[in-house]
Amino acid sequence: MASRSGPLPSTSSVTMSEHSGAKRRRSTTSVFADSNHPTRDQALVRSKLHSRETDSALSREVQQDALELTGLADDSEAQEQAELAEILAQGDWAESEVALFRRLRRRGREPLLPAPWRLDFTTFPEMLYAPVGEQSFICALTPSASMEFRGSQALQRLVNVGGQVRDRTEMNPSAPVEPLIFQEIKNFLTWAEKDGEISLSSILAINYNRSKNGSSKATSEKTERKMKSMANELQAKYQQSPRKKTPLGDDIESMDTPARQLAVIYGITVYNCVAALSSLSSSDPDADVKTHVVLDWTDVGLDIWNAIAVAIFIVSCRNDILDSDEGARLKLVQRADDDA
Repeated sequence: MASRSGPLPSTSSVTMSEHSGAKRRRSTTSVFADSNHPTRDQALVRSKLHSRETDSALSREVQQDALELTGLADDSEAQEQAELAEILAQGDWAESEVALFRRLRRRGREPLLPAPWRLDFTTFPEMLYAPVGEQSFICALTPSASMEFRGSQALQRLVNVGGQVRDRTEMNPSAPVEPLIFQEIKNFLTWAEKDGEISLSSILAINYNRSKNGSSKATSEKTERKMKSMANELQAKYQQSPRKKTPLGDDIESMDTPARQLAVIYGITVYNCVAALSSLSSSDPDADVKTHVVLDWTDVGLDIWNAIAVAIFIVSCRNDILDSDEGARLKLVQRADDDA
């Protein structure tokens, strides 16, 4: 079973900075709406995202993430702690959302991949690999060489999608690139579902611009509407589910406890060469959707980190389903015992 996040860190020793984490963790709609992101018509002249305005909020988001990943941001650790402190102070982040935020922000600074995958990704930084014999966050849960191979291939295709996007924009600027990005995200999702023998359709919404004249705002709003609808459905299902009694002792009255933990809804929005990875707690469907990171496939230096971010995101969805579904967990354990 893939490793799970530990308890939330203490904020007692964290100092708040003037760089507000909340400003970077805004809704998907505002991320796209605040940017001077070129429309599809403008992209024909400006070569997609290569000419983004330097004062664009979206551009700053991508650039900051890139600096942190390459180690050029001297305050990346302090800034992460400051943002984490602010997130915890807000009180509206589920534990799995905080864990996801931390992994995405630290994806260039901690082990995430199985040691054997070194043979498949010889150009990846050494820090990304877990020690030999230890469980990694991104991995196949099914103990078979076939599933491990499929997982590494799905990740490799995510790494390659950046080159495909840039080639298409150079050879035919009018051709849409969103289907390329969407398809490789979908391929990794399919592997994760087959690996865990689960479906993520109840907690993960993936949406991309399908119209030549589509806008980033309309695309992101569609994603958020879908996420809120899914959150409402999960909340209704949770409220209607049977409740079980947990005895606390002979002299203490039993209390009701939920039969199923409320899940987090995840969303991926793809517009032009950019994707936003977001989440929403189903305990409050009316809350703002939180954007964790914005990925840009025009920068060759970010291909690895974009792929790792998508993998972390989908694996987090997979783990949430398994954590809240006792039957799925038992089936996974039984399968591992049979293959042992």
